[in-house]
Amino acid sequence: MTRSRLQLGLVLGVLALGTFSLFGCGVRGSLEAPEGVTKTGEAKPGTTPDSSKPHEPSILDPLIR
Repeated sequence: MTRSRLQLGLVLGVLALGTFSLFGCGVRGSLEAPEGVTKTGEAKPGTTPDSSKPHEPSILDPLIR
């Protein structure tokens, strides 16, 4: 009885692993922007955007500050 349960668990594990590994075989899209999209940003590394409205406190602020 114990050996058959072990074999069943092993077979189900292998089937689940095979199924999940097939999900990872997708096709990735290109890293290029779609046609018709133009670059509009002039961001510089290390700078933050100027915000015209003040920061509004949130209940999650202690977690991220």
